[in-house]
Amino acid sequence: DPAYIAYHDEEWGVPVHDDNLLFELLVLAGAQSEMGWSLILSKRDCYRRAFQGFDPAAVAAFDKKKVAALKSDVDIYQQEGKLQAVIENAGRVLQIVQECGSLSNYLWGFLNHKPVTPNFRMPAQVPIKTSKSEFISRDLVRRGFSCVGPTTVYSLMQAAGMTNDHTTQCFRHKECAAAAEATTIKTGAPSPSFAIASADNRDNLTSSRNSSVFVH
Repeated sequence: DPAYIAYHDEEWGVPVHDDNLLFELLVLAGAQSEMGWSLILSKRDCYRRAFQGFDPAAVAAFDKKKVAALKSDVDIYQQEGKLQAVIENAGRVLQIVQECGSLSNYLWGFLNHKPVTPNFRMPAQVPIKTSKSEFISRDLVRRGFSCVGPTTVYSLMQAAGMTNDHTTQCFRHKECAAAAEATTIKTGAPSPSFAIASADNRDNLTSSRNSSVFVH
């Protein structure tokens, strides 16, 4: 699958700070739990078209007519409940932007704006969730988000380069580590999310088996 391979080789694990792309990855992480990454990636352009480039302001304004149109769109098969969750989550993203300045500042604030590099040697060592993803998930739920369990959040963290889960044997491990070093945001003070975070800087792994299809 060329799209599948290209995503691993070019995107997965590269630090992302663009709010629209972070929102996209959050939505796709939730969708792939049922459909799988290969199918999601094959329909990625369709998702971007349907959700207007994953602009949170645009998605938050979707009305019932738009939801009905999306329900009938065979290219982005989603149950009405999931569609409504995406729309409501977009509204919550706008609230985060008002509070924290950006979705990026909020999410990366849980890591004090520094990616995690676990240096896993084998795919079996990579977890499906961590104490950090559980904490972020709880805070998102507290803010009114839905469909954001700790496994979905960890999938987002992997995709957005918040954690470099390429194994040390994968050629992308060093490349993503270099990208992380080059893109780490220097801030004068922690963001609100870091200020309330209680999870350890080094996550305690809660599972030793990862369902991610990109771990090499």
